[in-house]
Amino acid sequence: MDTTQRQIVTVIAEAAVEQQLIDDVKRLGAKGYSVGHVRGEGTTGRMLQDLNGPSVRLETIVTEAVADAILAHLAERYFGRFAVVAWVSPARVLRSERF
Repeated sequence: MDTTQRQIVTVIAEAAVEQQLIDDVKRLGAKGYSVGHVRGEGTTGRMLQDLNGPSVRLETIVTEAVADAILAHLAERYFGRFAVVAWVSPARVLRSERF
């Protein structure tokens, strides 16, 4: 099977920045994304109640260059101001033109 290497960028963020995150990843080159609501606990503890709703998990499959651009943007614009974490995982995809 002919697959192509891409990167999955996963972002967990407070709900207040959901639409801005979507706009940013699209502007930075993502052709699509998935968003779901999540809850959990991290180094700062568990959010018992978020006035803006549950946290969001945004995932997008992109090229390595786009993944790097997204991570750099998150580090610059989000990490110091919002509850946001992000990571990149390798993926092998079919129909690479979609990503």
